Parts: sequence; structure tokens; C-alpha cells
Amino acid sequence: MSAPVTPGRARALPRVAIVGRPNVGKSSLFNRLLRRREAIVLDRPGVTRDRLEREGRLATRPVLLVDTGGIVPGSDDDLYRQVSRQALVALDTADVIALVIDARAGVTSLDEQVAEVLRRAAVPVVLVANKVDGEAQEVLVHDAWRLGLGEPVPVSAETGRGIEEFAELAESLLAPLPEGEAAGSIADDEGLPDPREELCVAVVGRPNVGKSSLVNRLAGEERVTVSPVPGTTRDAVDVLLRRDGNRIRLVDTAGIRRRAKVEARDESVGILMTRRRLARSHVAIFVLDAVQGITSGDVAIAGEILETGRPMVLALNKWDLVEDPERRVGELDADLERRLAFAPRVPRVTVSALSGQRAFRLLDLAREQALAATRRIPTSELNRFLERSLAELLAGGGSTTRMLYITQTGTLPPRFAIFCREPEQVDPSIRRYLESRIREEFDLGPIPVVVDLKLSPRRR
Repeated sequence: MSAPVTPGRARALPRVAIVGRPNVGKSSLFNRLLRRREAIVLDRPGVTRDRLEREGRLATRPVLLVDTGGIVPGSDDDLYRQVSRQALVALDTADVIALVIDARAGVTSLDEQVAEVLRRAAVPVVLVANKVDGEAQEVLVHDAWRLGLGEPVPVSAETGRGIEEFAELAESLLAPLPEGEAAGSIADDEGLPDPREELCVAVVGRPNVGKSSLVNRLAGEERVTVSPVPGTTRDAVDVLLRRDGNRIRLVDTAGIRRRAKVEARDESVGILMTRRRLARSHVAIFVLDAVQGITSGDVAIAGEILETGRPMVLALNKWDLVEDPERRVGELDADLERRLAFAPRVPRVTVSALSGQRAFRLLDLAREQALAATRRIPTSELNRFLERSLAELLAGGGSTTRMLYITQTGTLPPRFAIFCREPEQVDPSIRRYLESRIREEFDLGPIPVVVDLKLSPRRR
């Protein structure tokens, strides 16, 4: 029996939570400290809705930075209540809290309510007065003293002014490292880890098909905001798990819509970030609504996934709402075979994020797909395969230009180069035949495989 999934983190890094009311620049500060854009930033409240966790650095020490949605104590709005709850969860696990206020707007009643919550916290708090772009505006900071959280630090997250001072102060409030222990280093965020050490899974799909509910079910906790309003998730939210001793990083991405359907600018930015995160994952879990069935939007998303060369697993969600499961399976199989003909044999699982039915089977399949897509095949094995395949082709009455040798040139997707005498003379059907034979010979399953035909260096 499989071991349960438990929440985890990449290292035992101290946590720095960035909190405050909506639209004070929390995400801008988060991005500034990371030195890259991870959180969506727009001049409108309520854009950040889930807590984002990323490894970053203060002055000298690596930390886990946590960006949160705006806290609105006592709000009657259900979405604001959920966002506030996510932010308060971040406070419970933080080692240092950065309370961000808008110095230009001055201290508001919402700032005072948030400060009242933080004064009761048993965690050191740094008061950050944001949007102080020059010395002339530093007089605006004095108003922040009345929050009772000590001396405010004037910064401009947009320009970087005062960030070093804030980082040094926040770092000084962390518990000291144990004697003899080094601060450590931050992993290369541009590279992917070995999937046997940490499997990176992007959870993708149209808005409101249950992606966030599925992530919460796999995480065993309410980790991302769930709402019936389409487009609630806008950032890509990392959730670290451990299953059967293996680390898994789930990325709950903003719902992808076709470009013509996107009306709000912040959602279109979320789509771009989703594609970026998809390219930095080993595999995609593609969530569809089993009740509604496959739509033209789903077909477009499957194309987006294939463009990145990532393997995928189909999660037919909301299976608990299907009235006649046996009949519905047949209908969906026929529909998927017809509309996703360009992605044949993709593994599919009927799941219920609500009940957890077969949800963890998705992680097992995702691991299988990722290991196949990152496999390296020795050149000697590939050339013996090529010799046999060409002999079978010729014995069957086929013909092709002379192919000299083959080598693997990449993974995700597995990519192979075949060097030929006259590559332009090779019929496209021969390339498709070789791609199919490579999948069969090396047990790669339904993952995308790319064969490039190149002119032999000797002929060149």
C-alpha cells in the first residue's frame, strides 16, 4: 500500500512572510527580493489570491519567501475571506513577518486592523513603508509609527530603493545558524532537478475544472484558494509533497483560456506565466471536466502542452457527479480519440478531487511519464536499433536514403538526430515510423518523441 502524501519543503529554510492589506505592493517586494518576476503585479487590489512560496535570499542567507493575498479582516466577501485565511496560515509558519503599507496612501483603518493582529504574534515583524521613491517622500513614513510595530523601513519595491536595508534588518531577526553550519545556496531555478529526486508536475486546464481542488486533495490541506468563480487562481503556486519517500512539486497554474477569450489583463499575464511554468516541469496533469466533456478550449490546451514537449496525464475530474459512469467512459473515450488524435495513447484517469477517488494514481502515472521522458539511451543501443529498423523497412518493400548513425540529443522530449546522406529526400512517413519504433523499442510509452534528420558531417 502506498505511503500517504505529506507536505514538505525543499530545505529547512527560514520563512519570511510578506503580508498587508490589498494593493500595497507585496508582490512587487516579493519579486524584487527574488530578482525575477514570479508573482503577478497590477495596479489593482485582489490580484494575488494564493500564497506563493519561492526560495530567495535576504542579505546573505537563503530563505523561503512567502507572498500572500491582501488581508481584509472581517470581510463579508467569501473570496476575500479565503484569501485572508491563506495569509493567516502563512503567519503561523513564518520566522519573520514583513508588514507592507502604502506610504503614499498613509495608514488606513485596514492597516491598523492587520497591525493589531501582528502585535499579538510571537514572531518578529518588520514594518515596510513601500512606494517611497525618493528622499522627498520619506516624510510620508512618519505616519506609520502609530501602528506600534517599531521603526518603519522606507523602500521602493518598484525601483529597489531601500531593499538592501530591509533585507539586512529582516535577516538580523532570524534565529542564528547552528555553529559550524553554512548558510547554503539556492538551487538553480532555471534547471530541472532529476525527477527521481524531485518530480515537478504542472496541473493545467481550463478555468474552473477543479485544478485547485485537486492540488488541495493531493496536498492533504487547503493549500490554494478554491472558488466557483472562473479565474480565481492567477499565480503559479508551488506545493511541495512527499510520497513514498519521493519529493513532488505540484504547480497549480492559472486556468488557460484561448487568447480571444481573455478579457482581463491580469488573467492574460497568468496564462503567460502558466506556459513558462509548464516548460519548467517534467510532466503535466491535464484536468478536464468529465461532466461537461472535452471542449475546443481543452483541445487548444493539449496543443499547448505538446508544444512544450512535456508528457501528460489526463485527469477526468468531477467523476462523483457522473450519473452513468460506464456509459460516460465510452463517450469520453470516443470523444478524446477523435478530438485529441494528435496525442494518441495519453494515459487517462477518472478522478474526483472532492472525494479523492483515484487522485493519487495521477502522481504514479506522472512519475512513470517523467522518468521515460528524461531517459538517456546509449548511442550503441540506438545504432543497433536503427540498423534493425531499416532492415525491416527494406524487407517490407520500403526504401529511403542512406542513414549513417543516430544519437540522442536531448530529453523532455526525448530528441534524436539521425545523420543521413540526403535528409531532404526522406519521406515524412519514414520519420514518423522511426519515432513510433523508438517508443516501442525503448518502452517510452505515449510521450512525445522527436527525430531530426541531419546532413552527415562527411557530406557537409
